[in-house]
Amino acid sequence: MSYIEIDLALSQGSFTLAVAAGLGETAAVLGPSGAGKTTLLEVIAGLRRARGRLVVGGEVLQDSTAGIFLPPERRHLGFVPQDGALFPHRPVLANLGFGRPDRRARRDAELDALVAALDLEPLLALLLLDEPTAGLDPERARKALAGVLRVRGELGVPLLVVTHDQREALALAADVVLLDRGRVEAVGPAREVLRAPWRLALDGGGPWENVVPGRLLGHNVAGGTSEVRLETGETVTIPHTPDLAPGAEILLTIDAEDLLLATAPPRGLSARNAVAGTIDELIPAGTSIYVRVGPWLAHLTPAAVKELGLAAGEPVWLVAKTHSWRVAAG
Repeated sequence: MSYIEIDLALSQGSFTLAVAAGLGETAAVLGPSGAGKTTLLEVIAGLRRARGRLVVGGEVLQDSTAGIFLPPERRHLGFVPQDGALFPHRPVLANLGFGRPDRRARRDAELDALVAALDLEPLLALLLLDEPTAGLDPERARKALAGVLRVRGELGVPLLVVTHDQREALALAADVVLLDRGRVEAVGPAREVLRAPWRLALDGGGPWENVVPGRLLGHNVAGGTSEVRLETGETVTIPHTPDLAPGAEILLTIDAEDLLLATAPPRGLSARNAVAGTIDELIPAGTSIYVRVGPWLAHLTPAAVKELGLAAGEPVWLVAKTHSWRVAAG
C-alpha cells in the first residue's frame, strides 16, 4: 500500500489539474512552470478544495464520495511555501520563535511536559516543501538540500517536495510524479522516471543534465581533486570538495553538452575521466542528437554523429573534464 494515495481533480478557469498516483514516504512532484505543481501541494495541504480522495499514512484526509474533508489544521501536515511567510514587523529571532509554546501559561507548560513524558506528541504525517532551493545560488542550494536530507534521515518525517530540478528530486525522493499542464506524464521510482529518454520530448529537446549518485572515496589536496565511485561502478575525478568527508554519499551532475565521445580509447588528453560503453540509441531532439550510452546522455550535433559514424551497438568512450562535474547534494 502506498503511503500517499492521490486521486484528485480541480478546475480553475481553463486549467484543470487531474492527478492519480500512489507514492511512498519520500516523493517529488516535478515539472515545468505552470504544470500545476504548487496547486497540487495546496490541495494536499487543504488550502484548496478539490474533488476526489486523498489518503496520507492510512488516514483519509479527503473523500468527496463519503463527504470527508479535513481542514488544514487537522491534517498533521507541515507546509513550507515558496513565497515568503515571515511577519515583516518582527525581527528574525521573533519569527523563528513564534511557534514555540508560551511557557508563561502554567497549565500549557504542564500539558506540554505531560505530552513529552508520555511520548504522545505526533510527528508530522507529511512535510510539504515547495521549491525549497528557489532563489539560492548553487552552493547555498547544495547546503539546503543537505539540511533537508538530515531532517528526513534523523527525524524520519515523510516528505513531498515540489521542484522543477531533477537533481533535487533525485536527492530527496524515492518516487516521482512528473506533471505537465495539470496531467500526470509519468509516476514511479525517481531514478527510472528521470532517466527515461522520452523525457527529452517533454523538456523541449534539452538541455539535459545527467545525475548520478556516488560515494566520495578520498581527496588529492595537492592535485586539487577528489575521487568518487559512482553508483554505476565507475570512478571519476571531480574538483576538490574539502567540506565533504570520505565515505559521504553525494549526488553528482554533468551536462550532456560536457560529455565528449571518442570511438577509440582516448590518449594524451587533459580530461581526467574516460568511461567505456556501448551506444544504446540515438535520440533526435530538435536540431541536435542525444546519444545514450547506458545511463548517460551526450549531446552532439548531427554533423558530429555522421563524421564519427555513431550508431546503436557501437563501442565508444565517454570523456569528461574534472571541472565539468558538480556536486548537487552531499
